[in-house]
Amino acid sequence: MSFSTDLKAGDRLFVISGSQKGKIGTLKKFFPAKERVLVEGVNLAIKHAKANPTANEPGGRVKKEKPLHISNVALVCPKCSEPTWVRHEIIPPAEEGGKKRKVRICKRCKARIDE
Repeated sequence: MSFSTDLKAGDRLFVISGSQKGKIGTLKKFFPAKERVLVEGVNLAIKHAKANPTANEPGGRVKKEKPLHISNVALVCPKCSEPTWVRHEIIPPAEEGGKKRKVRICKRCKARIDE
């Protein structure tokens, strides 16, 4: 099983296949063991909730986000605003003040994604 660990909470994702194709949302949570991502505002399902009078919660139909498989999403570059693949680059210690760091790079526009 291979999955992408290139995703971090807060990244913008584009849905590339499935019933939610074409939607863009923000990554809320990443489940690497299940190869799933929870994207804000995408893949909404209706859950019927029972009323809870002790907690003062009304019942009814509640919209809830469901996880998508990681193969159905692509990272959106913050600079070019296009879905893109990611490559990694190691920044030398001279640029970072004494320690090297691995950053994500957009394959389309060659911009750093992590900044």
